[in-house]
Amino acid sequence: MKSLFCFIVGIFFIATGSAQSLYEAGYFIDNNGKRTECLIKKLTWKSNPTEFEWKKTISSSSKTETIENIKEFAVGEDYRFKRYILQFDLNGDTVGKSTKSKDPNLKYKKIFLRTILKSKTTLYQYSENGVHRFFYTDPNTVYPELLLYKVFYTPDESKKPGKKIIPQENNTYQQQLQEKVHCKNQDVSKLTYTQRDLKRYFKKYNECKGNKIEYIIRKKINQTRIGIIAAVDLSSFTHNSIAGSAGNVSYEDVFVPRYGIFVETFIPFSKVDLSFFLESTYKAFTMDGRDLAIANSEFELDYKSINVAIGPRFHIYLSSKFELFLEGGLTVDFNIGTESNVFAENEIENTTTDYFYGGGLGSGRFKVGFRQYTSKNISKSTLLPDSELTTSSLYLSVNIF
Repeated sequence: MKSLFCFIVGIFFIATGSAQSLYEAGYFIDNNGKRTECLIKKLTWKSNPTEFEWKKTISSSSKTETIENIKEFAVGEDYRFKRYILQFDLNGDTVGKSTKSKDPNLKYKKIFLRTILKSKTTLYQYSENGVHRFFYTDPNTVYPELLLYKVFYTPDESKKPGKKIIPQENNTYQQQLQEKVHCKNQDVSKLTYTQRDLKRYFKKYNECKGNKIEYIIRKKINQTRIGIIAAVDLSSFTHNSIAGSAGNVSYEDVFVPRYGIFVETFIPFSKVDLSFFLESTYKAFTMDGRDLAIANSEFELDYKSINVAIGPRFHIYLSSKFELFLEGGLTVDFNIGTESNVFAENEIENTTTDYFYGGGLGSGRFKVGFRQYTSKNISKSTLLPDSELTTSSLYLSVNIF
């Protein structure tokens, strides 16, 4: 257990320490319309970017592309950007950064807009220094249209103590939505100029119109996958001699099929992709052994169990299609009718625990991995107190949902 703990901690610090060089699968489209599948450096963009770093593979040297050469790029499922030249006002959304003018001072600027929701009517966002502006497109618009919002102030002429200005809001975006993006009984009067409210509004609008939601950003907390797993285990078993001699009884190693289901939940950090998984699998096998201290001795272990495994998994992207993952964790075997002509029925543990570590490669919905498990004692017998069941495993998992 101590070595497993050190392994997991070591992998975590290696992954975190090398976070500056971690890239995630993505793509970009240049001015000529050429699409390049690649790895893009994973950053948390609080302001919309004007450039990004990319690699063809994890071992390639990094390159930088700028907004002048790229008209669209995406990183995983978190970021999708499209280039436009648009008019908007970046005067602050707070009174401290506002002006007296109710009308925005619109200026042209070349920007990457972030896609918030993609459908027939699409919502975009631009952010810079804590100021957010939202745009939309529909079948009737060629370029994204700005949803107008501005904080401004008027002088306080009441001469009351402590007051100098009165904050105001230009909520023209509500009128725009009422006139152009409105379905049935959608209410815009309480709609705030925030990503959360506008994303929800545009989602309901498209659903009301029967439009398919092609993409919508999600909070970077959980992404859950459910699938099936099939494995081949190599198992070996020994226990001390029933004749009381110093030697052990060794059983013939066997290859054991194991299959079941898994749930994996991703909790991506800003630069390190981490997931936790829970597996439940069934396995059953029979192995034979002999005690050399006893003539004509034949022993048999008929093992049946439900295995539950839980642990973390670190993901490192090697290219736009392949990833390396490292994992470790805890497994619990639940005995469901194991029998042996050496141990009595009540001399076999009902539950046993061991630990594992390993890794593998993933591509799309598929993962191929290897695990090494620590040995465990399945015996409760006072005559044969020591046994060792050891397993190594090669598995294939497939995401279904």
